[in-house]
Amino acid sequence: MMQRLKDFFAKRRLISGQALRDRRYHAFLQREKKTPRDLIYFGRRLMWRYGLHPHFLGNNTLLDNARYLTAYALGWPNPNPDATILDAPLRDADISRVLTLFERRIRERIPVEYITQEAEYLGRRFYVNEHVLVPRSLMSTRFQDFLANTHWSNRRVLDLCTGSGCIGITLALLNPDIQVDLADISEQALQVAAENIKRHGLENRVRCIQGDLFENIQQRYDLIISNPPYVASNHYRRGPQEFKNEPRLALESGRDGMDIVKRMLREAGAYLNPTGKLIAEVGFPTAKKIKRQYRNLPLKWYTYRKPNGKTAFLAIDGVFECQARDLPTKAIQDIIK
Repeated sequence: MMQRLKDFFAKRRLISGQALRDRRYHAFLQREKKTPRDLIYFGRRLMWRYGLHPHFLGNNTLLDNARYLTAYALGWPNPNPDATILDAPLRDADISRVLTLFERRIRERIPVEYITQEAEYLGRRFYVNEHVLVPRSLMSTRFQDFLANTHWSNRRVLDLCTGSGCIGITLALLNPDIQVDLADISEQALQVAAENIKRHGLENRVRCIQGDLFENIQQRYDLIISNPPYVASNHYRRGPQEFKNEPRLALESGRDGMDIVKRMLREAGAYLNPTGKLIAEVGFPTAKKIKRQYRNLPLKWYTYRKPNGKTAFLAIDGVFECQARDLPTKAIQDIIK
């Protein structure tokens, strides 16, 4: 069996080509016992050795990365099966599939979800590819509150900078009485969003609009919600490679990370109903800048517990809410201190 596996990798050139990593692959192949549990822990150690970032999958660990790829390769419906499955012997073809995915994760430094082309968001599965961010918005735990506390007039919602559409589509699934528009500057991202609309059977209530922020928006909304680009240029440059393999357009937002947020605050009022509101996720560093620069703008901040990869959780203010009546009607510079 070991020789067949070596031949499999050699034929497809899926071994790394790096002597040390190849030796580690072959050392694993030479083990007498090879179970899914063994594979998962081998994958975790290998990813750690090569400095991979867990990219917020599951509990933000490389163990979850290895577990998810193993489950996907072996066709498990649940990435956390019982011990009977985890400790069962594996066929050589099974081992080949799993190691192939481990090697791709290490070699390409892409998020796991780009390999599987699927991401879970609030218990639902969404199609993703390299043209959209991997869904991980902190807002998801507040969706029911956001919907319950919205003053409904025309029951329209705009998901701005939508990417995969996971936020707007999830809101539509939670409330069958609303119409949702998904807007993004990227036509390729909207192709992904359109696939997710179809997957969730929402063609009659959710549509896509292509344009630069509010460029082609012709409606007023009770709720505008967004997870816009908010990463400062220097932070983007210093970020892990996994982030740089996501769309830069969806992450970076100028020298201070505020370019899109400033435009949103300046323009959103024209697209909200009088009792409407804007909700946006901006992350902790940008939240500090907004608090400092927009002291006269009444904002409600939501605190979240976010995995930070080292300790268990980091409490942050990362999402703000602003009522339509409080958004500026004159030049935004007039309210900045």
